[in-house]
Amino acid sequence: MMRGLLTMATFISVVLFPWPLTAFLAIVSAFFEPFVPLAVGLFADTLYYLPREGAWPLSTLFGAGITGIALFVRSRLRADI
Repeated sequence: MMRGLLTMATFISVVLFPWPLTAFLAIVSAFFEPFVPLAVGLFADTLYYLPREGAWPLSTLFGAGITGIALFVRSRLRADI
C-alpha cells in the first residue's frame, strides 16, 4: 500500500511541485520500486516537451541513471544476503 502511495505521490509531484521535491521522491521510491525514476522521467519529459529546447530528454536520462544505480544496489544486496 505504501509503495503505491509513494509512486502516486511522485507522479503527482511532477505536476504540482518543483523538480527538487520530485527528484527526492523518485530517489526514495527507487528503494522500493527501481523503475519508478525512469517512469517519472519519461512522464516529465512527455509532459513538458518543447521541440526547440534541445534534443536531450534530461529527465529520462537522469531517471535511467537512478534506475540503473537502484538495480545495481539491489543486485548487490541480494547477493550478500
